Amino acid sequence: MDDEEQGIDALEPHAPLATPRRPTRHPGSATVTQTKPRRPNPRPDMNFTPVRNGMDYLISAVKNLTEGSSPPSDRDLKYAVLHLQAATEVLLKARLVREHWSLVFKDPGSADRAVFETGRFESCNIAATIHRLEKIAQVAISEDEQKAIRGLADTRNALTHYGHTANAYAVEAQAAEVLGFLLTFISRQLHPVLSSEGRGVAETMNVLRMKLSGIETLVKKRMNQLSGELAPLAKRTVTCPDCRQWALVVGGDREGTLVISDALLTCRFCLQEWTDLAQAASEYAWIVFGEDDFFGARNCGDCGSKGGFVRAFIADEKTREKFICFECGSVRMAGRATQHSRRVTTHD
Repeated sequence: MDDEEQGIDALEPHAPLATPRRPTRHPGSATVTQTKPRRPNPRPDMNFTPVRNGMDYLISAVKNLTEGSSPPSDRDLKYAVLHLQAATEVLLKARLVREHWSLVFKDPGSADRAVFETGRFESCNIAATIHRLEKIAQVAISEDEQKAIRGLADTRNALTHYGHTANAYAVEAQAAEVLGFLLTFISRQLHPVLSSEGRGVAETMNVLRMKLSGIETLVKKRMNQLSGELAPLAKRTVTCPDCRQWALVVGGDREGTLVISDALLTCRFCLQEWTDLAQAASEYAWIVFGEDDFFGARNCGDCGSKGGFVRAFIADEKTREKFICFECGSVRMAGRATQHSRRVTTHD
C-alpha cells in the first residue's frame, strides 16, 4: 500500500488479532487446540466519519505538496490533486448533511433515511453540491472559488481516466487555490459547529498551519488575495509567529476577519487564533526575537495592557525596529519605547 493510501491509521499502528492454529492430535491423548497468545490492542474497525475522512484526505494532499521534492514531483502533484479533490467533495457534502441529510442524494425527493445510514446510494455531484449549499444552506462560494473547484475536479477526472498530462506549475497553482478555499471553508462552516469531532478538526488545522508556508504557490496566491485588506492595515501588521507571514493585524481591529470564536486575534493567512493578547505578544517576542516574557514584553503606556507591548518589525517599514501594543495597536520607535512603557514585573 502506498503511503498516500494509509492516511491517519499509518500513524497509529495496531497489532493484528491472534490467529488460531488447526487442532493437533497426539497418539493416546485428547485433541488439543493450540493458539498464539492474543496480542493487546487489536486493530479496531474502520471508523471514518465524513469530516474525519475529508480531513484525512486533506492532510495527505498537503503532505504531497510539502514533504517531497521542491517543486513537487509529477507523482506528488498527482496524489495531491486526487486527494484534494476527494477532500473538497467530502467536506462540502459534510456541510450539506448538516443542513439536512437528504440533500446529499442525487434526487432528494427519493431520499430514504435507512438507505442513507448504509451509505449505499448515489450522491449528488460536485456542481449540485455547490448549488445546494448556496441556495439552501446560504453558504457563499465565489465564482472564482467555484471555477477552481470545477477545474480541480476536471483535472482529477483526466488524471484518473485518461492519463492526463499538464504543466506541473499550473496543476500546483490549481491545487493551491482550492486548498486556500478549504482552509477558510473549514474554519467558517465546519469547525464552529462541530461537537465530537471538533478536537480532531482543530488538531488537523494545526498540522496544516505548520505546513502551509511550505507551499510556495499557495503562499503567493493567498497573500495576493489578502493584499487588498492588509494594505491599509500595514502600520499595525506584524509577522505571524505560526506561519511567519505578514498577516497578523494587532490592535483589536477584527474588521474583515472570520469572527468564528472567542479569539481576540486571528492571523489572516493561516487563521491561527489567540484568546489572550499578552500570550500572543509573548509568543511573538519569543519566536521572532528570541526574547522571553520578562525581557521581551512591556506594559503599554497608552491602554495600560500588561505584557502586550513588544519589540517588532511592522509591515509598513519591515526593516525598522519599533515597539507595538498587541492590545491597542499603539506604535513607538525603539528609542522612545522606554519613555512610553514599563517593563513587566512580578508586582504588576
